[in-house]
Parts: sequence; C-alpha cells; structure tokens
Amino acid sequence: MIAFSLTSVLVAACFYIVGNYYLSANQMMMGNLLYNAAVNGIEEGKGWVNSNVKSGRFPRWVDKNGDGLLSSNDKPDDAAHVYEALIAKVGSTDRGILNITTEYGIKKCVVVYDLAYEPALDLAYEKGFPPRIRPQVEEGDDVFESEDKKWMDKYITKNNVGIYLIRCTATYKERTCTIEQAFTIRE
Repeated sequence: MIAFSLTSVLVAACFYIVGNYYLSANQMMMGNLLYNAAVNGIEEGKGWVNSNVKSGRFPRWVDKNGDGLLSSNDKPDDAAHVYEALIAKVGSTDRGILNITTEYGIKKCVVVYDLAYEPALDLAYEKGFPPRIRPQVEEGDDVFESEDKKWMDKYITKNNVGIYLIRCTATYKERTCTIEQAFTIRE
C-alpha cells in the first residue's frame, strides 16, 4: 500500500511537471508567433508607404486648420487622441491603417504615422504619442533660415522626404505584442 501511494505521488508530480512544461512551451510559441506577426506587419506598412512613394504620392498627415502646427484643433472628428491626426494619408480615402488577419487567427493592426510635424506650444503629451523627427537640414538651405512655421512642410515637399513611424500591434485572444519602427524614405 505504501509503494502504491508513493508511485501515485510520483506519477502526479510527473503530470504536474509535464503540464507546466507544456504550458511554458505553448506560451513561448505564442509569444514568438505574435512577435513574428508584428514584425511582418511593420514590413507591410513599409510596403504601403513605398508603393505610394513610387507612384509619386507621399503619405502625409492632414493639418486641419492650416497653421503648420499639430494642435488639438487638428484632432480628427472620430479620434480618441490628438496624435491620430498624424496618421499618414494619401488622398481622402487611403489612410495608413491596415487591419490584417493571419492564417493562425492573429489580428494585426498596422498604423503609419507621419513624423514630420511641428507641435503647437499648448500640445499636451498623451500616451502613445509618436515622436517628432526633424530632417537634417544644411545651414545654407533657405528653409533652415526661414521664420515661417511651415518650414518643415516646405523642406519635406521640396526634397521629397518622408519620415514615418510604423506601429504594429499583433493580437491573439488576450495576448498582444506591439512593435514600432521609424524610417526615412526619399524619392
């Protein structure tokens, strides 16, 4: 009877250990799948930007009030955050938001932000706000010495430069993985 009890305890311990190994391996595999899906989403966002640039249309953010500065007045009507104004657009219908579902049921939300903006003085930081990246401007450039608030827009347009952040969030059931990558493209 004692031997049977000891054997039962050993078998239960083995099942517990094997179950933990299985759950750990499954969690690690799902983490890898989510990471790979998010990296793939970054590449799909780059492809969207690149295909538009090749056809001569640089995706840009829309300055609703035309003052050359990102402010709370530029917040889209259907947006939760001011920084959603920075979502790159080509025309009125093609936005830099791609929603993709993989063959494994992983949902990817890819968002392309235009980082070439000037913030207004009263602009408040919100969690998730994409960084502002200024292009490197030579001292002799006439745009560099301009007092105009729209100097960055003029420089970007003149030199056919795009500065973007791609944020991809991959989701499966309750787990998510978010990856971001900034890049510059020139025609």
